[in-house]
Parts: sequence; C-alpha cells; structure tokens
Amino acid sequence: MSRVGLIALSLLVIANFQAATSAAPIILLNGDSPATGSQLGAIPLVTPFGPITFTGEFLFGGAGGDPEFLAAGSLRNVFDIADSTSTAQLTFGFDVVEASFIYGGNSGVFDIQARDIVGNVVDSFFQSSTYEGQPAGPITLSGVGIRSLVWRDPGNSFAPIDNVMIVPAVPEPSTLAISCAAAMLAFAFDRRRKQP
Repeated sequence: MSRVGLIALSLLVIANFQAATSAAPIILLNGDSPATGSQLGAIPLVTPFGPITFTGEFLFGGAGGDPEFLAAGSLRNVFDIADSTSTAQLTFGFDVVEASFIYGGNSGVFDIQARDIVGNVVDSFFQSSTYEGQPAGPITLSGVGIRSLVWRDPGNSFAPIDNVMIVPAVPEPSTLAISCAAAMLAFAFDRRRKQP
C-alpha cells in the first residue's frame, strides 16, 4: 500500500473513531406510535442497538386524571403497572447509560429503579406523594450498564411513565482499529524519513 493510501486509511479510521465517540444516540418511548413503542404491550420494539420489551399494563388514553403528568407532556398512551400489587418493567437488550421520563399518579408513592443485567440497582428515584400539586418530572436515572427500569406504587394501581428517553451505551471503538491506525501512521512517517 502506498504512503498516501496508508495515510488516507489512517485518517478514515481516526474520523470513524471521533464520530463513534462524539454522537450519543437517543431512543424515545412514548407509546403514541409504533415507532416509539405503542405496540410494546404485545411485541418488543426492535432498535438498531437491540430489542426493548415491556411488562406491565399499556394504557391507551391512560394519561388523563393527573394534571401535572399532562402538563409535563404526557399525551395519551402510557406504560403503567397492572394493579396495586405489581411492578412494571422496561427491559433493554443492550446497555443504557441514561434514562429520563415523566411519571404520574395522584395517589400513593412512585418508586423506580434502574437495574443492571443481573438485577443490581444502578440508580433509583422515590417520591413519597404523587398527589395533585406534586411534580411529575422529568427525572433522569444514569449509570453504567443499565438493562431495565422497574417501577411500582405499593397499594395503588396507577403509576404510569411516559416520554422515556433512553441513551444507549456507545460501543467503544476497537483497540485493534486504533492500534492499526497508529501503526500505519508510524509506518508512513518512517518510510518518509528513510527516503533520500
């Protein structure tokens, strides 16, 4: 390969490295269209990073009844617990570094945890009252290796979330690719130095 070709290839690898590390993709889940999870109650949402599944009750038009939840941006369809004894869960088939959402209630508490692949709590949020006049978010949970959001409202049957923004972990560029780029640059400059 010519010196110019090696330099061009090296620059391409470096440009791809910079692009991969500078852009943080975001996945929106709001339940109002198939592209953003309106079918999650029945089938997983397939994303470029992996699938997202939901266990709980998908409420069509379930945002009503909580003025703060509506004011925070909930429109119609929401992800909710099934009843007063249950939890709801969004599960990600890929690592997540951040998840933000709005939440509703009007009676009881709101308790949510971000968990890793083995169920360890990475981050959490608890609000002791969701009664009228209490904030509805947005709340952001963050940490390394989040694989699920699990929430509940013990004793009550309405604990919806909506407008969930998921930030997948961007895979680190391969060490081999970086090493190859450095080796090609060194080779090109070494050949240039040895030429008369």
